[in-house]
Amino acid sequence: MNVVLFSGGVDSTVVAYMLKLRGIDFVAVTMDAEFIARREIEFAKKIAKTLGFRHKIMRIEPTPEFLRNDDLRCYYCKRKMLTSVLSEFGNVTIFDGTNKDDFNEFRPGLRANEEFGVVSPLKDLSKDEIREIAKRMGLPNWNKPSNSCLATRIVGGITRDKLRMVEEAEDFLLSLGFNVVRVRHEFGNARIEVEWHEVKRAFELKKTIVRKFKEIGFKRISLDLEGRFDT
Repeated sequence: MNVVLFSGGVDSTVVAYMLKLRGIDFVAVTMDAEFIARREIEFAKKIAKTLGFRHKIMRIEPTPEFLRNDDLRCYYCKRKMLTSVLSEFGNVTIFDGTNKDDFNEFRPGLRANEEFGVVSPLKDLSKDEIREIAKRMGLPNWNKPSNSCLATRIVGGITRDKLRMVEEAEDFLLSLGFNVVRVRHEFGNARIEVEWHEVKRAFELKKTIVRKFKEIGFKRISLDLEGRFDT
């Protein structure tokens, strides 16, 4: 038995599809937690169904270490995920979509991968190379923008209310037609990041955005004029 940690993103989709093409038995496992946006879970369900993956949603609860939101947050999260998979499925081989670019950043979750023996078939390929492979394979999400969990948006300790505010705010911006968004929760204030070519449009919609964000509960709302984001 094999398990693929399946987010619905291009990397984990390529890994799962490669296993399917080779006739290797696996279950695509998507984690469900308060720090994962509902839209991402629903997208993973859709992709798994479209591509015919055996799919399971696993609910996990954040650990106290994770909620502290220190530099090792991702390590605690990945350990929780991997421990939950082994508890559910027993002694299985776990695959994930770690790529070469991940090793160029501070990724504490990679330490958990080593500890649990996670197999990362794409570790020698860049994100751009993986997207090209996915495109040639005809995968429907080959150009899906990269995303990260909601916890990456929060400064300070993580709470259920902060996660709710971030998710609701990002959903609203996406409903306005923005392609990629990040809403940073910084001590009760919101800092909006959109792609650089959409900064002007976000500014033009400032009244609409401010009104909604105030309803959500943010005190002050700002727009990052550089129009960029790292996670």
